[in-house]
Amino acid sequence: MKVHLVKQNIMIVFLTLSLGILISCNEPRKEGETIIEKTEISNEQAANPHTDEIDSLQGRNVATNSLGKRLFILCASCHNVKKGEPHKVGPNLYGIFGQKAGVKEGFVFSEELIDKDIIWNEETIRKWIENPADYVPGTKMAFVGVKKTAQQDALITYLKEVTKK
Repeated sequence: MKVHLVKQNIMIVFLTLSLGILISCNEPRKEGETIIEKTEISNEQAANPHTDEIDSLQGRNVATNSLGKRLFILCASCHNVKKGEPHKVGPNLYGIFGQKAGVKEGFVFSEELIDKDIIWNEETIRKWIENPADYVPGTKMAFVGVKKTAQQDALITYLKEVTKK
């Protein structure tokens, strides 16, 4: 019976994504708020979520940066972004821009990251999200990276907005 329910749930998730609906539950909800937020995406994007779909994010705000928000789902399982939220597997990213790497109180960073002497800005975050293990060999962060420049631009723009002090 349990195996059947697991298979059924997997099929529902697959069908939902096939229909082009991305479900995002990465933000805590208050009582009475909608639990599931839907963002419509095309069938092509559902089949290939790593599609370059933007030309430029110049002048766009976080509300219109849907690609950055969707890409942050890759990060949300390990990172929070709002002030006062606890660390997860990775540190809370609130106020990251302009901050020295490896100094968030209450989080234990790798010696390699601390010794690298990084100040987080667009350039260093781009190198980090492209391939953390190449940028800081020995890092504890296990993440394959975001390779496409347009996706990096979208994610960085989103992070700048949601982590702003």
